[in-house]
Amino acid sequence: MRTPLRVGLHGHGWWAQRYLLPPLLASDEVEVRAVCGRDAGRAAAAARENGIPESFDDLDTMLEKTELDALMIGSSPAAHPEAVAAAARRGLHVFCEKPLAGNAEDTARMVRDCAGVRTMVGFTQRWHPAVGTLRRLVVEGEVGEIRHLRYVTRAALSGDPSAPWTWRYDAAEYAYGVLSDLGPHAVDLVRWLGGEISSISADAVTVVAERPDASGRPVPVRNWDDCTATFQLASGIRASVVLSRILPPTPHRRFHHELDVVGSRGTVTFTSDRPTEVVLARAGEGPVVVPADGVDTRGTQPGSFDELMLVHRTGSARQAADMIAAFAGRDVPGLPTIGDGHRGQQVLDATARAAREGGWSPCP
Repeated sequence: MRTPLRVGLHGHGWWAQRYLLPPLLASDEVEVRAVCGRDAGRAAAAARENGIPESFDDLDTMLEKTELDALMIGSSPAAHPEAVAAAARRGLHVFCEKPLAGNAEDTARMVRDCAGVRTMVGFTQRWHPAVGTLRRLVVEGEVGEIRHLRYVTRAALSGDPSAPWTWRYDAAEYAYGVLSDLGPHAVDLVRWLGGEISSISADAVTVVAERPDASGRPVPVRNWDDCTATFQLASGIRASVVLSRILPPTPHRRFHHELDVVGSRGTVTFTSDRPTEVVLARAGEGPVVVPADGVDTRGTQPGSFDELMLVHRTGSARQAADMIAAFAGRDVPGLPTIGDGHRGQQVLDATARAAREGGWSPCP
């Protein structure tokens, strides 16, 4: 038996407890030894609810007092750079959620800080079963040479205009709003499918200009709600991206994603409304439904919430398995690292510059 990977968690919000933690707690290859958060009471409650032995309200204290092999960072974006640096200084492997930081200067420093340790970034769409199947079909040449990519991602995070002001509207946390929040996934998918991005044209707007604080006082929203971008890739491929956080909320559709690849010999399409399949349409032939690789739908109704949660758990488990393997020293081809996160942030910075200045902006 392998020695279990000793993991600490920094940040214990909804995403950390619903997506990051469950597959680690279920694995006999991992010991989640401690959790850290800004509020001692909430950190202690998260530890107690998840059966984690220790909790802290200071990261340095946790890292000094707890023997760890890796730190999983699921805290708010502004806390990421210092958490990464603190872990890397102690030789711990680092998993960090996206966005890594607010700008490419900070992410470049994170790359330097992590020299000598293994790293991974939570670009969750890479582990989505249907998205992975779509990429496999593209790599196998089913659509020929890629001519165009289109990715649309919408979230209901800000769909209610009367919802209160939170840290999501703070430029210190999300410098570019929806571009900082959902943009990292879009950029990563474009790079993963089509290669490096060389220049960008973009437009962005703030739809809800202000929101009430806890006392009801209106507070300005300092970042964007909606962004569209066109990427010119070094390979000659064009990519169209739409990002929005103002999807009207419904009980079972708080996110919606669409991904299309147009090739010289056909197309392949994914929509999150049918999360366990993609549609392949070769030139001159009718469309064919291709089931997502390795997903047992277990009789769930297509389009149901149960099906969506099944896909959610499958992606979470696959991401965790790759992290465990990589941090144990096993080879995991194509794993997104802090370096990929930095390259993505360079693209996000260039996209924001294009949105502010108009025209095309080069991507370094």
